[in-house]
Amino acid sequence: MQTSMRVTPENRDALARIAANELGGVSLDEALRVVLFEHLSRTALARLAANPAGADSYLAESAELAEVDVTVQE
Repeated sequence: MQTSMRVTPENRDALARIAANELGGVSLDEALRVVLFEHLSRTALARLAANPAGADSYLAESAELAEVDVTVQE
């Protein structure tokens, strides 16, 4: 299902520049997906920064997972 949305020409052109110059010529849809992902990532990092105990727990768990030795069978 295709839907439309209203975007100012300035915002469309700014997204097109990002798509062309920073993302290797991807579509505007893909560029928007990247911009939204980056926004959500920054939001999540800000939440972690605001909760030092949660950040410490996250870092401890990620360090533990990084040490897991997984054998890949061929």
